[in-house]
Parts: sequence; C-alpha cells; structure tokens
Amino acid sequence: MLIDPPARLKQNKPSKIKKIILCLLCLFILGGSVYLLFFTDIFLINDYQIYDDGTQITNNLPLNSLITQSLLNQNLLVYNADQLTQEILDQNPQYKAVVAKKVFPHSIKIDLEKYPIAANIINQIISPDGLNVQKKFLVNSNGMIIMENDENPELPYIKVSTEQAFSLNEQPLTQAQLEYIIKLTNLFEEKFGIKVVEAEYLKKAREIHLRTEKDFTVWFDINKDMVSQIDKLKRALLKLDIYKTPLEYIDLRISGTNAEKVIYKKR
Repeated sequence: MLIDPPARLKQNKPSKIKKIILCLLCLFILGGSVYLLFFTDIFLINDYQIYDDGTQITNNLPLNSLITQSLLNQNLLVYNADQLTQEILDQNPQYKAVVAKKVFPHSIKIDLEKYPIAANIINQIISPDGLNVQKKFLVNSNGMIIMENDENPELPYIKVSTEQAFSLNEQPLTQAQLEYIIKLTNLFEEKFGIKVVEAEYLKKAREIHLRTEKDFTVWFDINKDMVSQIDKLKRALLKLDIYKTPLEYIDLRISGTNAEKVIYKKR
C-alpha cells in the first residue's frame, strides 16, 4: 500500500530547488559582471582630452606625461579622478582650478583654468660690477611668471630689483603682495587722478614706491593699511599741493605719535 507524502512536503521540495537555482543564477550574473567590469578592457582608460581655458590642447608634453602615467592600466569605474586633479595642481601651480571628469566607457576629460595675467614685472638685475640690466615679464594673479621678454601696457608695471634674474614659473611676489600693490595703484589713481607709471617693490624695506606721471614718488609701507595711508595724503592736500608743487617724493610711512606727519622733498 502506497502512502502519498503530505501536500506540504510536495510543495516545499520544488520551492527549495527554485531558490537554489535562483541563488546560483545570481552568483553567476554577479561573477560575470565582476569579470567583465574589472578583468576585461571594457572600462580600461585608453583616452583623455585636455581643455585649457576652453581650448583643447595636445602639445603640453610635461602635462601629457603626468596624465598618461596616472591613467596607465586604470579602470574608469574605480579610478580616483580627484587624485589626478591634485597631482596636476601640485605640479602646475599656474592653474587656478582643475576638473577631471569620467567619460564612459573609457575616457577622461580634463578642464584647466589658468590664473589670469595680472601685471608686468620689470626685473632690474643689479650686478656686482655696477651694471644694471632690466628684463620684462608677465605675472599671473598668483604672482607667478608665465611669460618673459613680453609686456602688456594695459596692466600695471611693478619694478623689483634682484641680484639674479627671474625665470619662468618663478614667483617673485606672493599673491597677497601682488594684490596689495595692484589695489594700491588703482586706489591712488582713483583718489588723486594722477596716473601711476610704475610701482617699485622694495622687499627688504617692505616698501612700495609709486612713481607718478608727474615724476614724483609716493612711499607706502606694505605692512600697513593702504586706505589709512591714502587718507593721510588726502588730508595733507590742505597744505601740500601735489598737482603744482615740484616734488621728488612723499613719505607716508610714519606712524605712532606723529602718525599725521607727511614727509616730502621738493625738487
């Protein structure tokens, strides 16, 4: 006499088989996906594009070398684009910002933003034999030299004396110093209506000498507030006519008990 198993056992046995098959299928799909994604060339980075201020470039050999080395044998899915961004910034301080974006399935787009050109540098080289030589450079807003033997008459001129000539990618002025000098030049021209021909920065003395179109210079202390020094000269106009008096220089650096005192020398 045959006895049928309970109906519950008949139902559970196929259900368990289905679950096992489903689990095996999921494992197979997962394993296949991992293999395709990480052990094949589908997402292997094999191309990149560089855009410098919106223009695609291909001839920057040092930058190309850096990027190629960083992308070598890298999988786009797991590649850390932020690391590439930081490497470019560390080795190329002329760039203000770098954005690296993943372009699937196997490319990287790199957008570079340069610091804008901010000023002309007149480098006066003082040699031991007494001969003075001048070289012209253009600096960006970060204070870095980006062009030599070139100038832009629309930008401020800043004179810096050294024993050794500056070179490309050197930073003769910090960003803060450059900003101070440019703001001071613009503020002086705005308040007094006299054009500044050249600003000379004296590093050891920590002074800025603005040479005006009227051929006199105004001395400022770079470590002091520029507005208070400008205001002191404005108050001095009651007794000193800087527009008609033939002057050699005006010294605004004095502070302390004689803070309002303005020293000047006539020609």
